[in-house]
Amino acid sequence: MVTRPQDQTIDANNLSFHYREWGDARSRHALILLHDFAQTATAWEEVSIDLAREYRVIAPDQRGYGKTGRAADHDYSRASQVEDLEAIIEGLGLRSVTLVGHGMGGANALCYAAEHPDVVTALILIEVAPEVLRSGIETVRRVLATGDEFASLDNVVDMYRRYYPYASNEQLERRARASTTITEDGAYAWAFDPVFRDATQRPPEPDPGQRRLQNLWDSVEHVQCPVMIVSGTETDMLTPEAIQRLHRRIMGSRRSLIEDAGHSVPTDQPSALAQHIREFLQSLSSNPL
Repeated sequence: MVTRPQDQTIDANNLSFHYREWGDARSRHALILLHDFAQTATAWEEVSIDLAREYRVIAPDQRGYGKTGRAADHDYSRASQVEDLEAIIEGLGLRSVTLVGHGMGGANALCYAAEHPDVVTALILIEVAPEVLRSGIETVRRVLATGDEFASLDNVVDMYRRYYPYASNEQLERRARASTTITEDGAYAWAFDPVFRDATQRPPEPDPGQRRLQNLWDSVEHVQCPVMIVSGTETDMLTPEAIQRLHRRIMGSRRSLIEDAGHSVPTDQPSALAQHIREFLQSLSSNPL
């Protein structure tokens, strides 16, 4: 079993991107895992180890996150993130990809799949819908406003517990590791551009070419590959109605519900998520469309 990732970098779209890779690097097909807002590639650690038994797995830190460069102009628009993905896939010489995206990463994956049907063979959307609950967004904002640094990982876990009381210590620790980095002084700081924590900041006005990706429903209509829609039973970000509407709009899509998971499915239930992804992809292999 592949257990240790290779840490790599690639220059793409005028930024240096860090990514972690598992499995056979010679394969021209890869599973690309895209993390959520306020997380990093570390969120996929357990899922990646599990799936790397069968697949080449690549988990990048998206622009402004982890060890990837920050955008000097604070352009973190969806269009720029999709352009990043285009450049990464091309730079790695991949012929085809399976995209697995969580939250923000799922929206990016959806848009890329809509624009590149010849490249994407399957799409797994985790806690993604064109409409999200304001309450879930506000909870994330309160989490990020708790402080700049924490003395220990336990302090980060304690902070998360106040906002996600249903989660176990193990789940909260994985969330904490996915969203923080250790400073030179041994403290734990948020592992992304500080602008993400500033509610007063507004992104640059997108040019006309970028506006095409602002409405996710437009992309939904153009997805051609098999799709699995994943949600957590304890989510505070999506309503069952929003998920059902997405499911109806993507013809032939499959629904997957992960027990004892909130919005952060990859860190709440990595083993169950990996199993659902594997079974979905195996069903496509045995029953090609």
